[in-house]
Amino acid sequence: MRLPRSTYLPQPTAPSPLASLPLLLTFTVSWFTQHAFTAPEDPVTHEDHNHPRLNGALEVDVGHDVERYEPEFAGADRSIIGRAGEVIPVLGNNAPGNLNINQNASQYWTFPNSTLFGPHSPQTPGLPSYFEEQNVPITPDDDEIELYISLTACQQPVAKDPNSNGAPDQLQLYVSTSSNNQQPNGNDYDLAVPVDGGFGWLNISVKDDVYFGVYAPANDGYDGVYNYQLTASIDGFYASSFSDPISSFVDSDTNSALLYTRNMTSTTNSSNSTFQQWMNRPPVFSLFVQNQDNPSILGLQNSVCGLKNLAQIQGLPDIETVMTAAGDGLPKQQFHVMNLNGSSTYYAITAMVGNSTDEGPGVVGGGGTVWNSANITTKFC
Repeated sequence: MRLPRSTYLPQPTAPSPLASLPLLLTFTVSWFTQHAFTAPEDPVTHEDHNHPRLNGALEVDVGHDVERYEPEFAGADRSIIGRAGEVIPVLGNNAPGNLNINQNASQYWTFPNSTLFGPHSPQTPGLPSYFEEQNVPITPDDDEIELYISLTACQQPVAKDPNSNGAPDQLQLYVSTSSNNQQPNGNDYDLAVPVDGGFGWLNISVKDDVYFGVYAPANDGYDGVYNYQLTASIDGFYASSFSDPISSFVDSDTNSALLYTRNMTSTTNSSNSTFQQWMNRPPVFSLFVQNQDNPSILGLQNSVCGLKNLAQIQGLPDIETVMTAAGDGLPKQQFHVMNLNGSSTYYAITAMVGNSTDEGPGVVGGGGTVWNSANITTKFC
């Protein structure tokens, strides 16, 4: 195995606390629904047709802090079964493993060699111009494949104290490339993936089965579970996050605000084909807005599914968005945010839900991308 190169971007120091920035199980009898994505509404009891769950039950081994899947079907490959009744779920390519996990518990996954050297996912149409380097390539050896790993937290424990301004500890992700360690953990692993704001990513070159361990820390003063999506891909990152903002605050009044994204091209020639493609296509980005007096998104601010679950303001009727060439004559996306409180400051987090043309399991980039927050400040009442 070549030395891994992490593509996790360190978060810059900034005044805002936000500035520091999949369960598809592929057994022989598994199937998945492609090209759909729905963030979990209640990850404990909800029925999610976009992320099929195993027909079994997760039980907690208190003595070992391990949540084990007890299969209810016969014929499972013994290669993914540890001691009697213990199954290590298998990840498919661009197929999120999506589970709840209790605090102070671990769950394990594997990405098999057969999938590593299996078929790639279909490519979807791209954007008119490529404005962001999302996959940082490495050069694998001839007998190795580059594997892109991403973890996104979609839900986290909630503070018992409603006045708490903090966030629970982040999930931890450990990777093993050895069959001698099929349950990597904080004491025994090859690679640890940094997780910040509910998101972590890493790409490595490998040639054999890869094993993952997800650990949910215990949090004093917090109730509830975590919910996450773990995804491995031979095509590119299923989810991404960047430490720089892509949108900026333009102006506000007491109850609304205007933001622009960065320019999508460098030409003001309205007859240019790339210019026209940007101006004539549906808007690419979504905006998630949160009053800074409510810190509930902290810990999930770098995760599309986390933002979709928790952000106070998202989509219509509170956010209108269009493509525009206002100001400097260059194509950009405009957000008009309404129904804000006067004399207030908000986080404004820009994201791409999916890869701009498709989303969900089986889609390269189907988990979306998040950029760092901009601040909105409304005028005094």
